[in-house]
Order: sequence, then structure tokens, then C-alpha cells
Amino acid sequence: MDNATRDETQEIQALVDQLADQAGLRRPTSPQEATAAAFVNARLRRAGMGVSTYELRVLPRPGGAYAVVGVLGLVAGLLAPLLPFPSFLLAAALLAALLADALLTPIPPVGPRRASQNIVGTRAVAGAAGIAPRPPRWRVLILAPLDTPVQHRGLAIMVGPSRGAAIARIGGALLLAGACLLLWLLPGPWWPLAPVAALPFGLLLIGATRPLTVAPGDGGLAALAALVTAASRLGTLDHVELWAVAVGAAGSDPRGVQSLLRRYPFERSSTRVIALEQLVGGQLVYATREGGLRARPADPLLLRLAAATDAADPQIDAEPRALTVEGSLAAPLRRLGYGAITIVASPPPAGPPANGSYRPDPQLIERAARLVVGIVRGLEVA
Repeated sequence: MDNATRDETQEIQALVDQLADQAGLRRPTSPQEATAAAFVNARLRRAGMGVSTYELRVLPRPGGAYAVVGVLGLVAGLLAPLLPFPSFLLAAALLAALLADALLTPIPPVGPRRASQNIVGTRAVAGAAGIAPRPPRWRVLILAPLDTPVQHRGLAIMVGPSRGAAIARIGGALLLAGACLLLWLLPGPWWPLAPVAALPFGLLLIGATRPLTVAPGDGGLAALAALVTAASRLGTLDHVELWAVAVGAAGSDPRGVQSLLRRYPFERSSTRVIALEQLVGGQLVYATREGGLRARPADPLLLRLAAATDAADPQIDAEPRALTVEGSLAAPLRRLGYGAITIVASPPPAGPPANGSYRPDPQLIERAARLVVGIVRGLEVA
């Protein structure tokens, strides 16, 4: 490691320590998340960006929609011996909803909302403030979560975003619909089939109400540090308009990302998204595809630039890899046709460390920031 790189790593370590000491564990909509938002706001202003903040009304925990699905599945199973046809229609509707949830777009979250916020830093292209303002060729959104990521463990896995959880939910709905259909077409002594087939929905309901576990290692804090570092190193560019966005309640509600499109109607053709997810664990990865039952590809241009940046800078050491879980930041934008790429560290640690706490790796943050800066500078000359 040369002296310049060592100095940059020490600077990142100081940034991480300050952010961790001020904000700590940041559950969605918590005061600690608001503290992290104020910290990022100040850091982006120090980097010379124009910064705005706006409030979000979001759900503080995910899974509320699956709790509703679980209740409806139990109702269909318990009523099937008496009302087999209405129960079959309800089970079929649940099957259709879960298929759409896995293959098209997630079921909208439900539940009481609380206040969070998005921090949006912008830097216009050179000459944008002149008498004849120069329009940008590209607009790049760098996203990172304000909240601490969580893990789904035990029965909470049933409401998680993994491929196995999606298959289990769809399989349970298919089993229930088949049992209700059998009772409707062939009434007989097998009436207990539908209540038994409803058991997966009971497990789904329990999983949706179980407390979530904070992910071992604060990869969200590391992603915020990489966001601030990359924004600080990218000065004013001639052709790329830079947006650095810290997204509130990113792990529990997609409204933080979706609200960006309502407030700022970005053009799809000239907008690219770089999403910084959990940066903790082993190998730095840029995702080639993301998703469980339906994998969505990363933007081809961003993929080429990521590969070129990695090849030109041996210190980055990033690996292209397909992810079986879709990231929470890029996914809502990708479904609407925006080109995006996710940067993450994989695999994450499997459990808590021996000393009880993790500190994000400043070298990993440095590598992620270098990758982001290289991609953006590649767009500058693309």
C-alpha cells in the first residue's frame, strides 16, 4: 500500500469512526437514522454539493403485506370445508398475488407509517450556471441506505427476499388452492386437507410479526462512507451531473427510492444508477444480475465501465457476480426501466463476531469508492 492510499484509508477510518460514534445502530425512522442523515448532509455540503432534504412517510419494518397474506390464507383454509368455492377463489387470488410479487413487482407494503427522510446532494456539470447553461450528457445517481440493514432469521425467513422464501410462499399458495379445489369438486371425507394446507400461511403470519435481527457488521454504514468518499473525490465534471442520495428506511420500505422519481422525473435514456448496498464481509462484488425467481440484468454500459475500472486499478479487486437476492435500492428503479448496477460485499459474515461488534473495513470502503469514481469518470468520456 503506497503512502497516498494509506492516507486515504486513514481518512476513511476517521470518517467511519465519527459516523459510528454519532449515529450507531440506525433502525428505520429512528433518531439515530436522523443523526446519520444530518451527518451525511454536512459531509456532502463540505464536498461542495448542493444538498436538500425532504421527509418520507414510510413503514419502520418490512413484512406487513405478508402478514395480511398469512391471515387471508388461514381464513381460506379454515372456511374451505364449509365454503369450498369461495375459499378456492381466495386461495387462487393469493397465488396470483404471490406470483406477481416474485416475478413482476412486490406487493405494496402496508401498515402504520412514520417519518424518515432522504438526503439529496447534487453537483451540476461545468457551465451549467452560465447564460447559456450546458445540459449534462449523463445523470448519475449514487444511492446508499441511511438505516442499518437487517437479517431474516428463523421463521422471519418466510418474509425475506430470497429465492427460497419466494418459492416457499408460492408453493404454500399452490397447495392451498389445490386443496380447496379438491373439496369443491369432490366433496368427501378429506375435509381436513384445506386446514392442514393453510399451515404455511400460519407460519408466514408468525414470520411477518417476528422481530428482525440486525445484520452482523454494519454494511450500511460502510455504504454511506463510500457514498461520501466518492462524492468528495468527484469534482465538477463536464458531462456528468452527479447526485448522491442517502435513502431513508431503505431496508423496510421502497418509498424512499420511489419518491425520487416523483420529485425528480429523470430521463431514462441519460440516467444511470449506482447502488451501494451492504459493504461488509468478503469479496467486493458488482452484480451482473439480481433477483430470485426472475433475475434482472445490470445496465450493460455500467457493467463494461465497472470491468474496465477494476482492470485498470488492481487495488479495487472487484468480482462480477450474479446475486440471487435483489438489492433494495436499485430494484424499484430497474423495474421502471432505469439502467442500474449494485455494488456489494459478498458473502457477508454469518453471525456475530467473537468480540461482539464489527467495525466496517476502511480498505473495503476505499475499494468501493474507487470503483464508483472510476465508473463515473468512465461515463465522463463515454
